[in-house]
Amino acid sequence: MLLSFISEKLVLLEIKAKEKNAVIEELVNKIDSAGKLANRDNFLNAIIKREEIETTAIGKGIAIPHGRCEDVRDMSILFARSKEGIDFKSLDGKPVHILFMIAAPLDANKQYLQTIARIARFLRHEEIKEKIMNTPSASGILDIIKEFDNQCPIQGNIQTKDGRVIHGK
Repeated sequence: MLLSFISEKLVLLEIKAKEKNAVIEELVNKIDSAGKLANRDNFLNAIIKREEIETTAIGKGIAIPHGRCEDVRDMSILFARSKEGIDFKSLDGKPVHILFMIAAPLDANKQYLQTIARIARFLRHEEIKEKIMNTPSASGILDIIKEFDNQCPIQGNIQTKDGRVIHGK
């Protein structure tokens, strides 16, 4: 369940940075300030390396930057948003407004992939995206995630190919 990996300390209601790498650094700093990283720079490098392989901006205003690193203490999810939008080199060319950054230890492969898939499923719902863009508080964001977790329990195994999650329609 998503709620077990996120807290109010891991909610950023408005991203200050305007450029992709600066945004990534701002989000990593937030995860670090929540005490989830043993070495901030190593995790930042893991996220940037992942972005160099392929953008994690999946379209429709959403990005899910993610990385696994030996310096992640606990699996964590950070939620962040930008009302203005960020050029994240999205697959559809549109600016990103909603970001979920996932920090995972190296040994959390299955849990890591399940979390990516679950966030993608969560964000398929337009009404959820609208709610999280307009909710004024971190506790409100967590309430929306809790409601999703309660209404949509985890189902079966996830499918992967070449270490990537295959998202259904």
